[in-house]
Amino acid sequence: MSKKFHELMEMGCIVKLKESEKEEYCYFLEHSWKDNFKASEYNLNSFPRWSIIAGYYAMHDLAKLFLAKKYNLKITKRVHFSTIVSFESILEEKELREKVIKLLKQAELYYSEIDLPIYLRIAKKERELTQYYTGKKTIVGIDKAKYFLDNIVKPFVFILEKLIR
Repeated sequence: MSKKFHELMEMGCIVKLKESEKEEYCYFLEHSWKDNFKASEYNLNSFPRWSIIAGYYAMHDLAKLFLAKKYNLKITKRVHFSTIVSFESILEEKELREKVIKLLKQAELYYSEIDLPIYLRIAKKERELTQYYTGKKTIVGIDKAKYFLDNIVKPFVFILEKLIR
């Protein structure tokens, strides 16, 4: 695990999930990511900005579900940053990385320069650009939202659903 991961554990941003809480925590995340994913698809044509925002949150909650189910980790503070750091640290494991690459290839979604944690980083950045005023024109069109959904959100969801099983 990375140094950042251990620092976040020491700060209490990432904690071991209590067995007594695991079922309810996972139940919440399971429903939350699916709701956000459906909202991303539903809002695509009418509200493309919200499609990107919901798509990111689907990925974020699914990543937290993966961390909870497979590694008994709960993100409690600095949740976006801590989720990404945890996810990256865990995917440093050689066996898991090989499985992810195999799944990406099976899905014909393999990009030589993009791996799974980067999908989450890209999605977070797109969500921020879409959700907050940045001083630049950031009006989101349907084409951008569709690209985001099809090329960032869906591949991420496809892979993580398989890894969680």
